[in-house]
Amino acid sequence: MKVYIETYGCAAAQGDAAIMEGILLQRGYEIVGDTDKADVVVIVTCIVVDATQQRMISRIKKFNEMGKKIVVAECMASALPHVVKKIAPHAMLLPPRYIHHIVDVIEGKRDFIEKPKVLLPRKIGIRLNIPIAEGCLYNCSYCITKIARGKLLSFQMEGIVEDVKKAIEKGCKEIRLTTQDTASYGIDIGKSLPELINEIASIEGEFRIRVGMMHPSSAYRIFDELMEAYENEKVYKFLHLPLQSASPKILRAMRRGYSYEQFKEIVHAFRKKFSHSTFATDIIVAFPGESEQDFNETMEAIKELQPDITNVTRFSPRPYTEAAKLKKLPTQVAKQRSRITSEIALKISYERNKKLIGKTFQALFLEKRGEWTIGKTDGYKSVYAKNATIGEFAMVKITNAKLTHVEGIVE
Repeated sequence: MKVYIETYGCAAAQGDAAIMEGILLQRGYEIVGDTDKADVVVIVTCIVVDATQQRMISRIKKFNEMGKKIVVAECMASALPHVVKKIAPHAMLLPPRYIHHIVDVIEGKRDFIEKPKVLLPRKIGIRLNIPIAEGCLYNCSYCITKIARGKLLSFQMEGIVEDVKKAIEKGCKEIRLTTQDTASYGIDIGKSLPELINEIASIEGEFRIRVGMMHPSSAYRIFDELMEAYENEKVYKFLHLPLQSASPKILRAMRRGYSYEQFKEIVHAFRKKFSHSTFATDIIVAFPGESEQDFNETMEAIKELQPDITNVTRFSPRPYTEAAKLKKLPTQVAKQRSRITSEIALKISYERNKKLIGKTFQALFLEKRGEWTIGKTDGYKSVYAKNATIGEFAMVKITNAKLTHVEGIVE
């Protein structure tokens, strides 16, 4: 039987898709890249904002019109099953905690059990997203992902380490540890993220570890141990810490559970310890009740923090969340604030990239795009070079800066 898989969403969803593909291949299914050739279509869904949800609905409608057997997997399957059934009554649902049942779903079986996402077949590439937990400790007022993925469930460390070993043996060079909040890993099983990083870093071989997004409160709690783990040369000096807002009023309304001062303390300490590092953050603009003063506080924070990467999102009311009940700001205000934030963020990114010109860094090259080979420095800066080889580490001298990356020459 031939299966087509279409994947959307976060690194966790991509990691789950790799597991589903690995299971299907092991069970004798053929993965195809064309819907016309497929007997079954699997869509790995994301519903983090309404625009993405509408994209999911459009794709499911399209597959339904084609008369395909459809599996709707991940967050839409668990949080909005009624929406799926309305547009594709015969679609099969596969929530995040049951992806190991992908074959059972296709074959019409219905007896599902939860199972940690470890020691399962995976499609292994040069980079691999490894889910280390499911769910979250927090209850942000705007977040549907918590509804979709539930409470924190950390996977056993031994299983994660064994999966990483197998991936490295098969040629994987970049291991991406991912979940909704990597810094909360292990709280429920007596382990911690720093312990996990140290265990993985002790695996033999040349590879790099990228630690995924952390909730600031979780990172603050383990910060000293985390920085010690980051000292290992196999760990990218990369910190993804979502600020969302710097306004105390808006942070309370979002139920984020930290102050801007705590957030700033983490970022400054990280950058002081690792001078050539990458700091990424997320900002939600036009959250209900956000005044001009609240917005300006966030803009001043961005200017102070100088993120290398800023992901800007306009507030999108999500079903079943508290924030969905609040009065939205006018669309025009949201668009204007999004534009202003993006302009400031890109200017900061460009200025920071320009400071790297003339410097030399080690980089791991991972993909090809036209005439360029794209890699990541040890500080997780995206670097483009024309004379690099995929899968190899090389010293690169930075020769040019762009808004989102740098260009260089392999020495």
